[in-house]
Amino acid sequence: MSMNFSPITITPNFFQLGTPFFPMYLSIGEDAMLIEGGISATFDIVVEQIKRIGIDPQRIKYVALTHTHTDHIGALPRLKMLWPHLKTIASPLAAKILSNGKLLKQFKGVDSSISKIMQSKEEIAALPQDLEAYDFSADIVARDGDRFDLGNGIAWTTHAIPGHSACQIAYHEEREGNLAIGDATGFYNPEEKVFWPNYFESLPNYVNSIKKLAALQANRVALSHNGVIEDRTNDFFSQALAAAEAYHQEMVTRTANGEDPQAIALEKAKWVQTIADHMPFNVMTALCEMLINLSRKENEAVSFTLQ
Repeated sequence: MSMNFSPITITPNFFQLGTPFFPMYLSIGEDAMLIEGGISATFDIVVEQIKRIGIDPQRIKYVALTHTHTDHIGALPRLKMLWPHLKTIASPLAAKILSNGKLLKQFKGVDSSISKIMQSKEEIAALPQDLEAYDFSADIVARDGDRFDLGNGIAWTTHAIPGHSACQIAYHEEREGNLAIGDATGFYNPEEKVFWPNYFESLPNYVNSIKKLAALQANRVALSHNGVIEDRTNDFFSQALAAAEAYHQEMVTRTANGEDPQAIALEKAKWVQTIADHMPFNVMTALCEMLINLSRKENEAVSFTLQ
């Protein structure tokens, strides 16, 4: 048995696909574009949802990646096998990472672990089969300010937003005010209304990217986990900054007081699992250790308030 995930209509031209924890988005003009690369386990779900929406897959021109973390690229090779006409959009650094053969080994382990977690939750009936070949390559390198016009007034502009990852980009569609931000604000659990800040690349970059996104004054924010934030988007960005400041200061204070960083990381990973229960525990622990190290090394004065 597996769950039934229906597509969610955000606007007449913008749909949420996948599962709540691992969403993808479909933007439709004359042509169409998928945003996010999903995971292997959501591939069949997404294909069925596209059928339900009723769009001819040949109208879907692009798969627009936000960044190259495993849980954001997993469905891509399967989508490109099914629909070879799809062109993958990625940032310059993302394109370089995706062409690195070392990516596949890391990808398979984490992607497989996520699939097993989803199966244990009865979100999928069977585990995805391995592919003979995995095509993660980028077809289009998108730089800050590039524009992808889908027709009928729907056009998306790319914005470089490092901090969570160095390769991350956002996509902004001005007519309806849609903004797809990847993991720029970390992991947000809307039920608990709590953030786990994810400044895995750089805390200053993370903060500056959130401010850059807030300045776009979008009507809604499409997250790469847990769906869409509607209205009062600047309040959401302010809360994300406040959460980052609190987390950073906690890491600095506790380690300065002599607490064992590994013990802190283990404690934090256990907490993360209470709000983000679809990710492998060992991965969460390693990421919590990374955040501690970044906070301890951070010397730059950072302002956490929106200007």
